[in-house]
Amino acid sequence: MDLGLKGRRAIVLGSSSGLGHATAATLVAEGARVVVTSRDADRAEHARRQCGAEAALAGDMTEPGATESLVDDAAERLGGLDIVVLNTGGGGAGSLLDKSAADDDAAYRSMLRPILEGGRAAARHLRRSDQARLVVLTARSVAEATTDLALSSVFRSGAAAAARSLALDLAPHVNVNVVVTGQFDTGALERFEHARARAEGRDVHEVRAEHIEAIPLGRVGRADELADVVTFLCGARSSFVTGSAIRVDGGAIRGF
Repeated sequence: MDLGLKGRRAIVLGSSSGLGHATAATLVAEGARVVVTSRDADRAEHARRQCGAEAALAGDMTEPGATESLVDDAAERLGGLDIVVLNTGGGGAGSLLDKSAADDDAAYRSMLRPILEGGRAAARHLRRSDQARLVVLTARSVAEATTDLALSSVFRSGAAAAARSLALDLAPHVNVNVVVTGQFDTGALERFEHARARAEGRDVHEVRAEHIEAIPLGRVGRADELADVVTFLCGARSSFVTGSAIRVDGGAIRGF
């Protein structure tokens, strides 16, 4: 299936590792011209070489203005943008009662503000494209609350709501969709599992086994499986899909 991505200009934020990097690599494989990003310039350049992206940019999206600058710089490098994938950092484990005001602020800066800032910046460039796609990566917590990741539930839900508003604001010129990610075999999941194991005085393999037991398909996902769905949403074949939240979680969310 030709996704119509050859020569399309894309930026994937947070793409030096994990799901973001897999998405960038898949877009490159489909012929897109891709800019990758990281907080660290060396990591960004390493990611660029790994996946064959056209350019690498560095910026800390928790800082005001950084996400906007990344999007604008990518548009300048590529001569415009057709695709923007907004992928941000996550939040620490714990319930709302465990968190402080400083934790709240940090979670907002990490998970929601970059989506708001990046969405506005993306809109300026994507409106000029004849096949514009904006994809926001969120997490299972937007559909199913958990005390383990309470601040993620709050701010990822805000990110999904922002994407839904953008889908209405930017139609019919830009297709905007949310991808709800489940548990994938990435460094982020490994860090969360180790943190939870330490906090609960348990073996990390026991925590992983619990995650797997909760997934009907009986395993955690591979990053490329998520990237394939995101890449489809970025392509020409998704032309009548907008304002949707698509789960890629192995069936872990039990509700409709």
